[in-house]
Amino acid sequence: MDHEGLVDALAAWASGSSGAEAAVELLVETDIWLCRPDFMDVAVIEDDRGRPGIDWLAAHDFSARARCSRGERLVLRLCCAMADPEILVSLGDLGGLDLTNLRMVQQALHTARFGWQE
Repeated sequence: MDHEGLVDALAAWASGSSGAEAAVELLVETDIWLCRPDFMDVAVIEDDRGRPGIDWLAAHDFSARARCSRGERLVLRLCCAMADPEILVSLGDLGGLDLTNLRMVQQALHTARFGWQE
């Protein structure tokens, strides 16, 4: 499956959960994690219908050992926390993000809380 097909499939998979939708959208917008084979091998799974999905706990565990910047790690952890209420992160770390990532995270948090706004 090509990248665009993966993005569409993940969006369909996450549909119906504003937290998962926001997390997938943030993963897509940051254009980091869904391009990394090491992340894909660990975190992208198939659901019972054969559609790709994200194992958020595996993604969160991966973030602890991934070679990446502090900001990239935080964005991945925030994605995991938005999608899975069992995963907790400190929002106090947001101050470490650059303005571009901070704006993307702000939109994702709004989406996770209130759903998509047209």
